[in-house]
Amino acid sequence: MSIPRAGLPTMPPTSATLALAVALALCSFAARGQSLTEVVDAARTYDATYLGARSTADAARYRYEQARALHLPSANLVVTAAKQSSGTPYVPSDTNSSSTSYGGTVSAQQTIFNRQNDLQIDAAQKSADIAAAQLAQAEQDLLVRVSQAYFNVLAAADALQTVQANSKAIAEQLASAKRNFEVGNATITDTREAEARSDLARSQEISAENDLQVAKVTLDQLVGRNGIAPHPLALPATLPPVMPAQGSDWVALAESDSPTLLQARLNLEIAQLDTARAKAGHLPTLVAGAQYGRTHDRESYSTADAAVYGPGGTYGGTGFNRGVSLTLTVPLFAGFATQNRVRETVSLEEKARTDAEGARNSVTVSTRTAFLSAQSLNAKVKALEAAESSSKLALDATVLGYKVGVKVNLDVLNAQSQLFSTQRDLAAARYNYLLSTLQLRQAAGTLTANDLLAINALLVK
Repeated sequence: MSIPRAGLPTMPPTSATLALAVALALCSFAARGQSLTEVVDAARTYDATYLGARSTADAARYRYEQARALHLPSANLVVTAAKQSSGTPYVPSDTNSSSTSYGGTVSAQQTIFNRQNDLQIDAAQKSADIAAAQLAQAEQDLLVRVSQAYFNVLAAADALQTVQANSKAIAEQLASAKRNFEVGNATITDTREAEARSDLARSQEISAENDLQVAKVTLDQLVGRNGIAPHPLALPATLPPVMPAQGSDWVALAESDSPTLLQARLNLEIAQLDTARAKAGHLPTLVAGAQYGRTHDRESYSTADAAVYGPGGTYGGTGFNRGVSLTLTVPLFAGFATQNRVRETVSLEEKARTDAEGARNSVTVSTRTAFLSAQSLNAKVKALEAAESSSKLALDATVLGYKVGVKVNLDVLNAQSQLFSTQRDLAAARYNYLLSTLQLRQAAGTLTANDLLAINALLVK
């Protein structure tokens, strides 16, 4: 029999089991880390910008459904009930009467021809398409922002690891310099140089630790969870090339798939519809209508009218009305409002056309820039990989030269610093290249969540 510790409340076995399961799940979540796609999926349910764009798209779709109602018939039911009394003094008697009535009417209308309504529905559809394009753009932006924060954590972790390795190597070199000085094989200068490098490495380590914490907080805030642990890049890493390999091919993709260009084209089409709608103000409209109603009336009269109706008499009955109609409305003159509205929409249409052309130029430039940036970073990664190999060989040669007395301690420290600096730059360049491939697809408008799968394959499982 287990005895609970003093001061701690006991928990039922089911609650304890549940709490333990939750704790283990959280520990497992933190221990195993999260892939890039898992982090993006979490951000989709939290990021305010993306959720706002999704709500805007939903609202635009509902506005389109409202506009479609202009093509559908409308019907109304009107029910009335009334009671009225009146009295008029006469000599020698009074005339008093009262009436009660109630009834209902059903009416319906169907627009047969209204060109402005047709154009309004088309414009609402294109507005919904614009909102959908904005949602796609917001999702692409979310993918890039989350990926950048994800890679920032990995780059900061690699930078810290590099600085710590550098600090360890400098500490070993400092110990070697002290031993050589004690036995008379080196001067105090070597010791002082190693101590200075050690102090500098410690300050760099503090800065790297702070950068890592900032990057982690930024990623957690973006995702809405605490303790996100990105999977590191598996080494040696074989990064995928930029495909297609021609900038013109990416520009062609942008012209067909870019959400920015799609929005600009849709805005131009909406402006053209507004112009056509303004011109349609000169056109007639035709509406069909139908109605059917029934009423019941009852009236009573006073004894003053007994000579006519009999003492205390009432009369009443039920009636109906029904009919159909066609209403043709032909605009004749509206104080030149229609003509000036047409002039206004023509000017706005010209502005939309200019904006569309400007958007096309901007997307073309940004796509070409993103392509060149990705190519440059790919070449930089390859150059740094070669530099890393050369730096390792240079360090080995310098250490050997130091041991035989050809090189001094400062030469070893410089070779170590060069190697670790190259390794830090190489790690950052790899992440920047992977991010640049996503930014290139974003510029071309082709970025989807499936593009993250190739990056996930490069991470440690």
